[in-house]
Amino acid sequence: MSSCMIRESTVDGRRVDHYEPVRGGVSSVVTKPSKDERNRPAADRGVAGAACGTLCRARKPQIRDGASFGMQRSLPAPPDAGLLNAVRFGSDTFRFLEGVQARFEDGTAIPVPGRPPLVVLTNPELIEAALDRRDEFTRVDAQGSAAMIAEQGLVQSEGDLWEQQRSAMAPAFAGRQVAAYANTTGRRAHRLAESWAETGTQELNLHRAMTAMTIRVASEILLGEDIGRERADQFHEWMAVAGREFEFDIEVAMPEWVPTPTSGEFETAAEGIRGLSEELIERRRATLADGGDAGSDMLTLLLRAQENPEVEMPDEQIRDEVATFLIAGHETTALSLTYTLSLLSWNPEARRRVREEAHEALGDGPPEHDDLADLEYTKRAYREALRLYPPAWAVFRQADGDQPLGDYLIEDGSAIITPQWSVHRDDRYFEAPETFDPDRWARRDPNAVSAYFPFSTGPHACIGRGFALSGATLVLARLVRDFDVDVPEDALDDLRITPTLRPADGVDATVRPAE
Repeated sequence: MSSCMIRESTVDGRRVDHYEPVRGGVSSVVTKPSKDERNRPAADRGVAGAACGTLCRARKPQIRDGASFGMQRSLPAPPDAGLLNAVRFGSDTFRFLEGVQARFEDGTAIPVPGRPPLVVLTNPELIEAALDRRDEFTRVDAQGSAAMIAEQGLVQSEGDLWEQQRSAMAPAFAGRQVAAYANTTGRRAHRLAESWAETGTQELNLHRAMTAMTIRVASEILLGEDIGRERADQFHEWMAVAGREFEFDIEVAMPEWVPTPTSGEFETAAEGIRGLSEELIERRRATLADGGDAGSDMLTLLLRAQENPEVEMPDEQIRDEVATFLIAGHETTALSLTYTLSLLSWNPEARRRVREEAHEALGDGPPEHDDLADLEYTKRAYREALRLYPPAWAVFRQADGDQPLGDYLIEDGSAIITPQWSVHRDDRYFEAPETFDPDRWARRDPNAVSAYFPFSTGPHACIGRGFALSGATLVLARLVRDFDVDVPEDALDDLRITPTLRPADGVDATVRPAE
């Protein structure tokens, strides 16, 4: 058995990570362009970068249903010690995933002593096949800290409970509601822009500013009530504590009872999130009991469903749903706006085009859903930011029984990782993958489309993706039209890997009126 080390060097301006067995030569080489190279136009980055998008994509294999021919084999394992790979995955996650993506065409099964293997899928067709089969590749149960916040929410549930929840909430995310949600988001973005204009040039934490806006949007459109600025700031602090508790490193293997520096803080934060959820539920119940406006928000739909004697929906489940959507309804949008504004700061020509488009599309008032038809480049810029910095950096599943997947057999109980982060940066599917290039989405390369899944895919894909895409586009157009949001180039170098991809210490930015 050989162990493995990482040796880093630079070749032609690119960082090169050599994965070397201690008892042998170089086993694989993974290249990652430097920051300077990533910011250069694709046409200037050399023949290799331009050609690889075409040549490498030709290697894309065709996926068959393994059950149809019964010749499955296990996914290949790395040549290194299994436990060492598991440790590396926990301690240097993104470099590990990028190395796996470069080395294994379909994926790898990493042996873990005493447990089923850890499976990382790298082929988009295998990923789609796995995520489509929710009964065979199930969600990982919420345990420990996660269960303290929302054990029965839609993001965690499975089977009949999931179907009941999805059915009850589907009307809140129907097409006609997306327009209303987008208009609400546009009004909130307009108010933020007015506040920035009154303040003038200022220094701020961009992530906090986006969170303060999106949590109020989420509470208003999903729960029918604006929680206000003070509660929004408190919620941001609770989420920061939760982020530290859920940070993805080797400590996740520790038993839950082992005290950690954040465990006491987290209990307080979890109690605060649950308490706010219960408070919102009781206020809405009182409004409905008094004959107030029912509305069509998610919370009202859940409370109406609870009145149906054929539906089993205890109070704890509704509380978990409210907590789930307070978190999921704002966090990924706040993060994606933070990352998009950062990327636009580093790519002045892209920012100029977003601004020019916004000047042509938007009027003097708040941006509205009808404006989206004239914001095509802004949509592409947002989509490209989701590719490079997906807030949901991976989707996790577990094999329920031995399962065929393409040409392979996935062992019962295997933890399965489908990593947006590394698939989105694979030059088999994306030309010049490290380059911020919104126009790649105008070209609509079918391989790029198939490898792109920032909102997951299959039946468990994000129910609010339409709301997120439309709302975020309006926010970007409104803010970029009138302001330069300038972010240091190293602002995203330190990212905390939790269930979402979060800046470790926020993102410092300078906001000034556009010239």
